[in-house]
Amino acid sequence: MIKEGVTAVHGTLRRTWRLAERPVAPTAAVLGLGALAAVFEGLALLLFIPLIQSLSGGSWSGGGLERRFADLLAPVSPGQRVVLSVALLWLLVVAKNAAAFGGMSVSRRTEGQVAHRLRCRMFEQVLSSCIDYRPGHRRSEIVTTLAENSWQVSKALGLGFRLVIAVGTILVFSALLALVSIRLLLFAALFLAIGGLIVRMTTRSAAAVGEEVVRENKAFGLHIWESIQMLQLIRTFGRERDEEARFADLSNRVRGRLLRLDLLWGLPGPLTEAGILVLIGGLILVAQRTGVGVASLAAFLTLLYRLQAPARELMEARVALDGAAAAVRDVDDLLAETSTPFLRDGELEAGPVKHGIELRNVDFGYAPIGALALRDLSFTIPGGKTTAIVGRSGAGKSTLLALLHRFHDPSGGEIRIDGVRLDQLRLATWRGRLSLMSQDVQLFNDTILANIAYARPGASDDQIKAAARVAHADEFIEAMPEGYQTIVGDRGIRLSGGQRQRIALARTILRDPDVLLLDEPTNALDPESERAFQEALAVFSQGRTVVVIAHRLSTVLRADQVVVIEHGAIVEVGPPAALVRANGRFEQMYELQQQGASVLG
Repeated sequence: MIKEGVTAVHGTLRRTWRLAERPVAPTAAVLGLGALAAVFEGLALLLFIPLIQSLSGGSWSGGGLERRFADLLAPVSPGQRVVLSVALLWLLVVAKNAAAFGGMSVSRRTEGQVAHRLRCRMFEQVLSSCIDYRPGHRRSEIVTTLAENSWQVSKALGLGFRLVIAVGTILVFSALLALVSIRLLLFAALFLAIGGLIVRMTTRSAAAVGEEVVRENKAFGLHIWESIQMLQLIRTFGRERDEEARFADLSNRVRGRLLRLDLLWGLPGPLTEAGILVLIGGLILVAQRTGVGVASLAAFLTLLYRLQAPARELMEARVALDGAAAAVRDVDDLLAETSTPFLRDGELEAGPVKHGIELRNVDFGYAPIGALALRDLSFTIPGGKTTAIVGRSGAGKSTLLALLHRFHDPSGGEIRIDGVRLDQLRLATWRGRLSLMSQDVQLFNDTILANIAYARPGASDDQIKAAARVAHADEFIEAMPEGYQTIVGDRGIRLSGGQRQRIALARTILRDPDVLLLDEPTNALDPESERAFQEALAVFSQGRTVVVIAHRLSTVLRADQVVVIEHGAIVEVGPPAALVRANGRFEQMYELQQQGASVLG
């Protein structure tokens, strides 16, 4: 059982050390200062031997250590021995506290830096990786890992410092105790070993409780995330009371798990302190039988009493490390290099799209094992033209746009831009040539001005307002009481759907892309808003490469070519008029929509 506990703590510390990027210099400083503090304190406590002898005026014949102090202080007059002992004691206590404070300062600074670097590494990895490949992936879990578990890693590093310093302090004090009396030390060691075994048995469930805390906290975070995202749905079906009950239940479960973990973390302290008091009584009896002097016994007991602090620190740190193990493992899992395909940056600068975008036998699947979302796609998107992608819901249209934007890489085949493989282009320069718009407009809870300017950092107010005028957004923005300084609310909740779309179009216009990707941007708009949006878009898209997912014939028939996708595969490609005459799948869609039943979804 003890071996398993040591192995678990060692594994957690090894993982923490790797995640912390091996801070050798700060660690050496923390441990060195901790060792100095232990030595200074131990020597200060040993000074109680000459101090007590000097105060009592007794003889110096109690034992070997007392005789050594007598020899050292022989040149000093009896009246000056107390003054000298107190002065040395004061200096050692000051030095001990200075070293301890210095170690604590370096430790806290290092812990904060480790947590900061970890959060930045995780956030960078979330932004750069194909995170949607992860089976069963939940965004709320990433939030929990970023916001909370990153601190647990830095906390585990601090616990490691505390644990090593505690061990070092125990060794220093043990050496000093051996100088005073070997017999008393052996008796104390046996008693403390039995006490440590008892504490281990009473706190062995800390690791399992730590796992439960992480699991319950993730479930709680997921519920909060989903509840906020689904407020309208909850209110629509009148489920407020049910959701409140679920929230209270999850919150109570997290509270219970945390309370149990805190109790386990705090249990070693009182157990150790109570055991030390029993031990002191036993040592007094042993000292009487072995002839240990009063001054030496006082110094021994003082050292031993002070030993309870590092002993308690050792046990509490070990239990706390067990509790933090699950959080450390969670961070390690997020940062681990697994089979998840990460996007690798290319080396070539992306220039303007002149000839077009070619897909060659492109396959794509969201999971390493499972059905493909796209299968053997091969067609060309001509430069400076409009290509409409149509098909049923779930056919793979939005997935195709994600591949063009390089949110993911194909599972098979390749995409070429003017003959160059897409993955050979630098991501930043390629995406700088694109702009993506969809019916799900994403706006920050910021001003209208800031949301438009997000497309081009450093753009002037005049450039932003000019883009808004082209998007037919300037009129309704100026009509607002705060104009461009109006806060749009979370996800633009203070704006209508048409207003959000026109702000998104203004943002796209400000970006001035070569390639415009449109994912049914007018699907949720009323006819008047759609007409205003389409008029602005028609002007802006002239001479640009446009790829649009569309279901309304007014959009599809204006395209230069139409690509029909069914179940992730291409069934037809060609100009819209030619496809209508071909009596194929597109002609069936055309006839159905002419009859008022839109199935282009």
